[in-house]
Amino acid sequence: MTMYKRLALVVCAVVVVAVGAAGASLAGEPTRHVVGEGDIQARIDQQIGQANADRQAIQTMLQRPDVRRIAGSAGLDLDRANAAAAVLSGSSLATLAAQAREVNAGLVGGDSTIVISATALIIILLILILLAH
Repeated sequence: MTMYKRLALVVCAVVVVAVGAAGASLAGEPTRHVVGEGDIQARIDQQIGQANADRQAIQTMLQRPDVRRIAGSAGLDLDRANAAAAVLSGSSLATLAAQAREVNAGLVGGDSTIVISATALIIILLILILLAH
């Protein structure tokens, strides 16, 4: 193949690629993303909602009269625990909220075995909240 033929072949290839790219951009098709903005916003809203529910579970546990009595007898500051719970986030929030939900569910049961384990869980939870901040 002569040099002119090779050069002509390269120029033709460049023109075909350029025309193809220009045609695709002129077609007016919007660029597609893997995840849409609505999906991203829905996920953010879901995470915020879950964090709020987690904080509420902790706050509910901290407001229970039984918890307040136990915390008082253990010398724990519930105001500080409330403030710490309000700013928790991430895995520590999820872990403490799960424990708070167990305490809330266990204290409703009224069984003495559940109350004893719930008491230990309350003290552990309060200490974790206080140590987290």
